[in-house]
Amino acid sequence: MAAPFPSQADTTPSTPLTFRNPIVTPGADPWIMFKDGWYWFTATAGDRIDIRKSRTLAGLGEAPPVTIWRAPATGPKSRDIWAPEFHWASNRWHVYFTATDEQRTDANRRIYALESVTGDLQGAFTEKGRVTVPGDDHYAIDGTLHQRPDGKLFFLWSGRERSEKGPQNIYIAPMSNPWTLSGPRVKLSTPDRAWEKHGWHVNEGPEVLLRNGKTFVIYSGSGFTTPEYSLGLLTNADGYLLNPASWSKSATPVFSAYGGKDGNVYGPGHNGFFQSPDGTEDWIVYHAWDKPKTEGLQRTARAQRFTWRTDDTPDFGRPIPPGVPVPVPSGEPAK
Repeated sequence: MAAPFPSQADTTPSTPLTFRNPIVTPGADPWIMFKDGWYWFTATAGDRIDIRKSRTLAGLGEAPPVTIWRAPATGPKSRDIWAPEFHWASNRWHVYFTATDEQRTDANRRIYALESVTGDLQGAFTEKGRVTVPGDDHYAIDGTLHQRPDGKLFFLWSGRERSEKGPQNIYIAPMSNPWTLSGPRVKLSTPDRAWEKHGWHVNEGPEVLLRNGKTFVIYSGSGFTTPEYSLGLLTNADGYLLNPASWSKSATPVFSAYGGKDGNVYGPGHNGFFQSPDGTEDWIVYHAWDKPKTEGLQRTARAQRFTWRTDDTPDFGRPIPPGVPVPVPSGEPAK
């Protein structure tokens, strides 16, 4: 099993400040942002949405969770509250999450939105309802907001051609505000690579990165309970996000399972991105397993720095095994 994560960064004078993964247990579908001097964190909790905050990355594991929303006893968003994310747009926090009904019907999974009453992420929120695709309402999970440099909003998610069982694809649509889609969905990717078909055929958990005029969508492929669950990459160089022909797809995963003398990591995926406190480093947060057989185990949240190649594509390296000392993000305080 993973080594216990520390309550704060190691502070041995002769070594750099470090932390050890995992940072939060359990921590499925983790999401982190650094803002206003705090790391803010959320992950799948099942029946509610919790927000944690900490001055240090390692401190998130012991930070008290604050519940900002709890699922009702019945109705279309009463079960399986999955993959929450928070985004700052239009001077408010917006939280997106996946839910279904009390029968836990897979075909009825949809994405919902909340908006903060003030600028406090741990404060009160109002329900903005379901994020509905105009004229094309089918299975939808793992929603994320993307705001362009010019302020235009887009929404990305994982969905199906129909709500019945079938391949999960990556879709995008324009938005008129942070909870309203203003145009039809456009399919950017379908699981057509061998590495995306372990367990079942999946593209899910899309997240966006920008770099020198290029737009990247990093997504998870294959069934999340399989050790082959990995990250793939979509690339757009012309800025036409709603044109499928403007996107290219990596042939192989860009972040996948690792095994070595320093430990093993299986099924790394469902990631998010954040920057170090001083804004000089890019970081990835993701969940993974410690063993290839996942039955009875919990996914844990892990984080590590990534860099960029000369062609401006992200270089995620390999997952760092549990218990290995990792330098803290640049600009992070000692406590």
